[in-house]
Amino acid sequence: MRKFLVGLILATFMANGAATADGVAVIDATVTANPDGTYAFSATLKHGDTGWDHYADKFEVLGPGGKVLGTRVLYHPHVNEQPFTRSLS
Repeated sequence: MRKFLVGLILATFMANGAATADGVAVIDATVTANPDGTYAFSATLKHGDTGWDHYADKFEVLGPGGKVLGTRVLYHPHVNEQPFTRSLS
């Protein structure tokens, strides 16, 4: 099951106020099966955040057919922290 899920994980990243990924590079993405049957996702990304007007503001874990399985909101720019890693359970 874990290998199957890894193959289905697609991370999408949005620039604040934009509808495209706008140059976000996914450096690494992992999934870990938890003992309780849930999963933890981790994404390392790099984006040219310039401040509050332009930054990667979320990533989504997508399943079959593009169904959104989870969203991790990024509440602030990461201008001086590139690349950076965040997780979602």
